[in-house]
Amino acid sequence: MKKQPLNAEYIKSAISPSYFYAHELRNTSSQTQDWSDGGLCPFHADKNAGSFHVNMTTGAFKCFSCGAKGGDIIAFTMAQYDLGFFDALIKLADDWGLV
Repeated sequence: MKKQPLNAEYIKSAISPSYFYAHELRNTSSQTQDWSDGGLCPFHADKNAGSFHVNMTTGAFKCFSCGAKGGDIIAFTMAQYDLGFFDALIKLADDWGLV
């Protein structure tokens, strides 16, 4: 298999948001299109199921309780693991076998 350069567009095209969130958020509903209930927000001590939503097409996420939000799976990884952009790309590539 040919190695791909480590860049955001490659990472986002190689990892489906629906698979990503099914792996990262165990309580995510199985809906595969548009906005879906992401279960409890991973960014605060959430007790209100239904406040965290993810977009299964774009990877965007939003918590209506604490206000955490981002535009894609890279932003989620940065926020979830307190990483910078490049470190988040490396983590995603390693975790998903892209390098």
